[in-house]
Amino acid sequence: MGAGASGTLAPASGRRPGVPGSAALAAFAALAALGLALGCEGAHSASASRPGVPPAAADKSAGPPAPPAGASAPPTPSAPAPAAADSLAGSSPEASASAAPSAAPLRCPADMVDVGVACIDRYEAPNVAGQKPLLMQSALDGQAWCEARGKRLCRESEWLRACGGPAGLPYPYGTAYDNAACNHDKAYRPPRWAAIRARTGPVASAEVARLDQSEPSGARAGCRSREGVFDLTGNVAEWVVRTEKNPTNHSHVVKGCYWARCFRPPYTPSCEYVNYMHQAGEWSYEMGFRCCRDVGP
Repeated sequence: MGAGASGTLAPASGRRPGVPGSAALAAFAALAALGLALGCEGAHSASASRPGVPPAAADKSAGPPAPPAGASAPPTPSAPAPAAADSLAGSSPEASASAAPSAAPLRCPADMVDVGVACIDRYEAPNVAGQKPLLMQSALDGQAWCEARGKRLCRESEWLRACGGPAGLPYPYGTAYDNAACNHDKAYRPPRWAAIRARTGPVASAEVARLDQSEPSGARAGCRSREGVFDLTGNVAEWVVRTEKNPTNHSHVVKGCYWARCFRPPYTPSCEYVNYMHQAGEWSYEMGFRCCRDVGP
């Protein structure tokens, strides 16, 4: 044998069999670190998607996730949405009444016109559109008729206000006289006064029918005040309670003339004209009236 035959023989490569070198150890350490990192990431993902597993503490501080595009955000629990307007339907009647606006109460009945100082009938008595006015009336007749309906005979000042309107016009329809606007353009027919004084019976009725040239109330649309009162001039003469001084100062006067104009100069039916010659108990074929009442609900 040679010189080394009796000692331990060393491997030709200078390494022990089965022991890796430094390069192999480094590679193995790198692979182990990579595997550890991948394993942790997978565990985190699995716990985040698994039902019943709470998110990490760091995720709580980040707030709720943003909603998907196009979706509306849920309301914040501490700020509830305002109640809808129709929720008042379930509230008390008092609350509903105070919340809803209330219309102003009417000052005059539907068949009357509010002229500021009073309510006045829209038409001559019986105050019905399309019906002819009452004839052969005294002031006392008119007062009783109106009171039976919860009204009264108009005062002269109220009648003047209704005729002239807020501007105090000379005619109910405007500033210039129009002979055809109202029923005051008929020819005068001389009456048989003896028959008229009888007042009742066939002779009186026949004479009144011969003289009567009145028209149904509201027949002439142009004979209307700015506030909607019809036939204030013409048609029948209207009894009112006197409020203005005149040469006789009777308790009542007659306003508006009648279908054959007026009895004294200038003979022009206007708001100003007044017939002051008659006592309250007198009547005539052309005399009528309309009613008034105080304004109020």
